[in-house]
Amino acid sequence: MQRRKGLWILALVASLGTLSAVGHAALSATTDARVSFEAAGPAGMKIDGTTADLTMSDDGKSVVVTVPLANLSTGIGLRDHHMKEKYLEVQKYPAAILTIARSALKYPQPGEQAAADVAGSLQLHGQTRPVTVHYDAKGEGATSAVHGSFHVNMNDFGITVPVYLGVTVKPEVDVSASFHVAGS
Repeated sequence: MQRRKGLWILALVASLGTLSAVGHAALSATTDARVSFEAAGPAGMKIDGTTADLTMSDDGKSVVVTVPLANLSTGIGLRDHHMKEKYLEVQKYPAAILTIARSALKYPQPGEQAAADVAGSLQLHGQTRPVTVHYDAKGEGATSAVHGSFHVNMNDFGITVPVYLGVTVKPEVDVSASFHVAGS
């Protein structure tokens, strides 16, 4: 249960970092979004989760990526329920929000690529912590294809690490997101 929660959180955070990677004109209209997280445990145990819910806003100073947590899915209904209700507490904390300074981002021209590590802040489970997001973006005409990833530790955000039948998920979760965004 706790593993699922950590995974969802990471997926949301990664999504947020990825969205902030493109544009000089206001960024908007994200499409083809996929946010995912991966949590691990002993003996090769792995929990993957995904969502396509992601929005982005750009006020000229900051790019803010928001991932609603209610639709995160690991493919197992009971695990998803526990992740959302017990660990992520989506009723109280409905979204993961990644904020990155717009000036820190590199914006690719059509046919060009940009990649970098950028500092941001992640708001998750009522806590805000610094994160480093690695992103790459490719200019594709009026849009850019963006991919971003980062690591999150559930303990840093006050999320209980999931334990089921004595098996504990590691608190570190890998989060990634891919999407297309209009603007530059």
